[in-house]
Amino acid sequence: MVVCDNLVKIYKIAELEVVALQGLDLLVERGELMAIVGSSGSGKSTLLNILGGLDRPSAGKVIVDGQDLLKASDFALNRYRRTKVGFVWQQTARNLIPYLTSLENIELPQMIMGRPPKERREWALELLDAVGMTQRKDHK
Repeated sequence: MVVCDNLVKIYKIAELEVVALQGLDLLVERGELMAIVGSSGSGKSTLLNILGGLDRPSAGKVIVDGQDLLKASDFALNRYRRTKVGFVWQQTARNLIPYLTSLENIELPQMIMGRPPKERREWALELLDAVGMTQRKDHK
């Protein structure tokens, strides 16, 4: 579940303050699908960065899967990013290691965490199946 309550994000650049999110309320139930759409500069990327633990809000409340991202320590936020979320960036150079297969790219974070090879492989295949891409598992 995702809960945002009166979420605010202000970027400070020198003497300038830019309000990227102001008073956002959002509730997404577990299993619910949601699209985030809007014009350029409307705060879509800011919201995703906050939900992904890449940035912290300036104020308000943001809870994802029971984890309060505003109050989380750096250690807890790092663990959250490592175990709960993932990003596929528009800039392809930021996404994958080009000499690894799709399956190997998915397995990599779990390998770094020390997950056993059989579990990593099963987990990666489940993820590929969930998005209908099992046939691309060996693609580089």
